Amino acid sequence: MRLIRFGITGLIATGIHVVVAMALIAWLSTLPYVANPIAFLTATGFSYATNTLWSFSSRMDHQTLRRYACVALFGLIATTAIAATAEAAHLDYRIGILLVIALVTPATFALHSLWTYRPVR
Repeated sequence: MRLIRFGITGLIATGIHVVVAMALIAWLSTLPYVANPIAFLTATGFSYATNTLWSFSSRMDHQTLRRYACVALFGLIATTAIAATAEAAHLDYRIGILLVIALVTPATFALHSLWTYRPVR
């Protein structure tokens, strides 16, 4: 059930990122390289709260926030590396997206399950 909730949360967070970035660019003439980090942080905040409370039924605290941020940063770096590698290999960008979904999603779920929300002993 956690994996399904994690997936639903990820889909909604992706939608939030897209909407925030597009709104900033279209309505406020924000440059894309400024709009996307704002959208990323907004979506990540939603994702942290939703995954903590709903997907993993945990408490929001400084420890989980720090760990979540580390895993989110790992996910961002891995996503960028996979997309850049796919582009360098002259693959269609959609292949890069599929590789990100297939590799980053399970890796971040595993990291959150084993580290971010590991019960304190």
